[in-house]
Amino acid sequence: MPFMDKVKSRVIVLTDISSVTGGFKEPDDGQSLVRFLMYANEFDIEGLIATHTNHWNGRKPEYIREILEHYGQVHGNLSLHDPAFPRKEELLRVVKAGNPHDGREFVGEGHDTEASEWIIAAAQKDDQRPLWILVWGGTTDLAQALWRAGNRNNPEQLARIVSKLRIYSISDQYGIGAWIREQHPDLFYITSYRNYRGMYKGGDVSLVTAEWLEGNITKQHGPLGEAYPIYQGGDVYGSKVHGIKEGDTPTFLYLIPNGLGDSEHPEYGGWGGRFQTAPNGSPCHYFDAVENLVEEHSDSALWASVYRWRPAYQRSFQARMDWCVKSPEEANHEPVVSVSGPLRRTVSPGERVMISAAGSIDPDGNGLSYSWAVYQEPGSYRGTLVLESGCEQQVMFTAPQVDTPQTIHIVLSVTNNGLPPMTSYGRIVVTVDPFSEEAVSLE
Repeated sequence: MPFMDKVKSRVIVLTDISSVTGGFKEPDDGQSLVRFLMYANEFDIEGLIATHTNHWNGRKPEYIREILEHYGQVHGNLSLHDPAFPRKEELLRVVKAGNPHDGREFVGEGHDTEASEWIIAAAQKDDQRPLWILVWGGTTDLAQALWRAGNRNNPEQLARIVSKLRIYSISDQYGIGAWIREQHPDLFYITSYRNYRGMYKGGDVSLVTAEWLEGNITKQHGPLGEAYPIYQGGDVYGSKVHGIKEGDTPTFLYLIPNGLGDSEHPEYGGWGGRFQTAPNGSPCHYFDAVENLVEEHSDSALWASVYRWRPAYQRSFQARMDWCVKSPEEANHEPVVSVSGPLRRTVSPGERVMISAAGSIDPDGNGLSYSWAVYQEPGSYRGTLVLESGCEQQVMFTAPQVDTPQTIHIVLSVTNNGLPPMTSYGRIVVTVDPFSEEAVSLE
């Protein structure tokens, strides 16, 4: 099963995991961890850190290790699908314990932890790739790491460390996130306050039920599937949740290299949501962006940047769980998308543009279907763009007349006919520039 060479994201997870059992404490971190491990081949996982949780007096690294034991039992089969899946022993070595307490008073001299020192060491590695900190709980250990880095280094050295970090935090749990952003206005920091609830609210909710899980994840998919806890509880909206909650999952869905998003551009949007900077705020700090898929609840427009992709990411999860028990010949794998020309290009008003995906392939030899659409929210052009299709594999359009440069995001979805179908993407960002006498393509 051939895989395309990809530049993997470096990842450290901070989780306030408090349960791996449905109906006990808060098991949604356990849900997210199981799904995260199904994409472990896509990342360089440099830390799995248990942080303070309100559900226990301290933190629970043993829950991380318990799920890793289940992962270890299916690793042999996963590695047949992609040898890049890390061994259980490699992941156990990066399980660390954070501060058992939480709060601003636990940041400063005398509050270094195994976790905070691990974060500093990772940030100072001789590696040009950014280091992503995925926050599923509190940020006390991250705050301590930044404080200690500032204490040990001069301002220029600290700035270099901060420039390597990328934070994606689910809410400002336990209250220190806002303080970190105040202290470090240049720190790349995504905060999801509402859109993460699109994992289980809005859209096609038949894909998040206990029945869907039992049919596709928790039964007949090996020990790791059995370890997935079915959520039984509620949420801040007073809703009953029975099945998937996974409030932390968007942090790594955002980084999956499926061709849809761009991790350095939160405003583009993708499986992990779409974000924008606040008016008069730091250009490095991003918060929930509104989508146009408004439903019955006022927050639906915030959930939508996650739930709009739910059919595709649920089929992906379902297919990858098959990898735990099926051979590469029996299971389905993602198609590989190839788009003609640069993915970012500048054209003149009135110019005819043709984009082809004829070079796309499916590694299993399955048939492919192609869907082209304008993703309007991340672009600046608000008019109607007519996409013409001479054949399914290509699209043509006439660049609109504009008075100022405008951007248009065209998303190509390529789906195979395997069971379940899997989708990969191509995104072409077109700038229509009325001041350009001829098209200028940007790599």
